Amino acid sequence: MLEPSCAGRSPTSSNSGGNSVSLPTVTAVVINWNGTPVIGPCLDSLLASTYERLTVMVVDNASEDDSVRVIRDRYPSVRIEETGRNLGYAGGANHGLRAARAAGTDFILLMNNDVEIAPDAVRELVSAARDHSDALLLGPKIYYFDEPDVIWSAGGAVSFWTGHIRHLGIRERDRGQFDDVREVDYLTGCAVLLPTRMLETVGELDETYYMYNEDTDWSTRATRSGGKVLYVPTARLWHKVSSSSGGGLTSYKIYHRIRSTLSYFKRYAAWYHWLGILPATGVRTVVFALTQIAGGDGGRVTALVRGFADGAMGRRRGYTND
Repeated sequence: MLEPSCAGRSPTSSNSGGNSVSLPTVTAVVINWNGTPVIGPCLDSLLASTYERLTVMVVDNASEDDSVRVIRDRYPSVRIEETGRNLGYAGGANHGLRAARAAGTDFILLMNNDVEIAPDAVRELVSAARDHSDALLLGPKIYYFDEPDVIWSAGGAVSFWTGHIRHLGIRERDRGQFDDVREVDYLTGCAVLLPTRMLETVGELDETYYMYNEDTDWSTRATRSGGKVLYVPTARLWHKVSSSSGGGLTSYKIYHRIRSTLSYFKRYAAWYHWLGILPATGVRTVVFALTQIAGGDGGRVTALVRGFADGAMGRRRGYTND
């Protein structure tokens, strides 16, 4: 899909020419946890970037595999930040945001480890950021890795009347229907560019979410501070969906998605929105539960119930990945 690159290539080198000194600096912060199968292709794609002033950092969330060794051996130009324990996506991301900010950079590209980015994607995102100085978050068009012309996310939409958070364009074959730069409700943390100054006005990711919807919360805070959340379709990326949560619809994924979604709407929905959220969510929940029970999967229903209970009570506790 993407042209292979030399693993030892300097992240600031380029094939594009031009005056690199006039370009803003970008630090790619890749969040890694047990990423041996995916971290290599991810870093290869970043090191093949045509953007001249790009450096790469990996934040390792206490991986139990040999991914850190692989990075050290194969990618000597990549900086590694080890958290010492699994901080979750938001905690690991915040660790990387602080490290990149302390090192001094104009922009931060926050990324999952299970993605491969087009060579010109960083350049396209930075170009859009320079054209839209009020943009605080900018995100690419994201495709399914296994179906490289099928969209996974073209930005996101939030419905406060139905309690529904969804990717725009998901599972649609790309026919150019999402080829316009546009403001969106949120961008997925799978890959998002931000000017470092955003951290001063909006702050970091909220770690109480642990995983899921911390990016939605971040986007909402960005827009409510007066900034824009911008989808940039000329920047392209391919996502190996759900590798960190085991792939597919696991109980782990259900629990965290339900808990974090309820936490989000408790924070931002007005009282009158709940007149629509409660019945709409109730219908979706009953349909899902009956479907799982009919299929003999009581574990998913248990995860659903626990997610609702912990979200409603504001409890933060883990859930065993299955």
